[in-house]
Amino acid sequence: MGKLHIVGGGAIGSLIAASSQKNGVPYDCYPRDMKTMPSCAHWQNGQTTALKPAKPSPIVLPKSDVLIIPLKVYQLKAALLQWLPYLTQQPTVVLLHNGMGGLEIARDLLGGDYPLLLATTSHGALKVSTSSGFHVKYTGVGATQIGAPNVNKPSPQTLAALSQIAPQLASAIATLDKALPPVQYQNNILKALWTKLSVNAVINPLTALHNIQNKHIAKPEFEQSRISICNEFTQVADAYGLDFDALSVHENVLSVAKATGENYSSMHQDVAHGRQTEIDAINGYIVDMATKKGIPVPENTLLVERVKALKL
Repeated sequence: MGKLHIVGGGAIGSLIAASSQKNGVPYDCYPRDMKTMPSCAHWQNGQTTALKPAKPSPIVLPKSDVLIIPLKVYQLKAALLQWLPYLTQQPTVVLLHNGMGGLEIARDLLGGDYPLLLATTSHGALKVSTSSGFHVKYTGVGATQIGAPNVNKPSPQTLAALSQIAPQLASAIATLDKALPPVQYQNNILKALWTKLSVNAVINPLTALHNIQNKHIAKPEFEQSRISICNEFTQVADAYGLDFDALSVHENVLSVAKATGENYSSMHQDVAHGRQTEIDAINGYIVDMATKKGIPVPENTLLVERVKALKL
């Protein structure tokens, strides 16, 4: 089993670290700011797990290790450039972020044949600041979907098949599954990422613009906007060879909004705390991909403009 190296000190990265600690998986964390790295995690059953001290700077990683980058897309390039000199042995890199565009950035910097995995998670975590420092709170049980975009041989249908084609990637997935289960292998990870994008494209901007929890997205007053976003998303996704149904997309958005009803979206929290948002990697990505195909997406275009107009 390889060691996990977790970039940043955000909520999801800290959750992976805490779960690794609890499940006996070796790991290290590399936050941008040592002072804001959580020192412990609080689980839903009331238990607490202390995190080991973070590392101040990157180290050369062996091929058997795994570098996890649970950062925002706009932070990805700088992080990869920082780590690039330490990836000479080509350890597996896992991208774990909301929105899209990370694959293009990683391929540009690492090359098209680098051992790369894309992942998306529904685990909920919140980074909390207290008088004694920072901690991470586990707010929702979920699962992680993961896949390999660089496997160019006949498409594997199972993780066992992947192990025959790319054993390094299969080993990395198994390590992640032990650290924070369940980790589910997806043969078509891009479809899974676009599915997550469809949810984020509705919930994130609307909760940020209206200062509301996720559950309020299901109210009738947002119906027209929800439907328009989902319709535009489906047109764009289908233009790139993905098979989505607008009605099913909308139903899934409502299901997620209700299931995570008490939560505040990441974009809501970014706006509330005066941080840069991921609007370019979510609705902005839909707009960019639509432009390349000549597809009008006025609702998504307006959402991008409105979120960017917010005073942070």
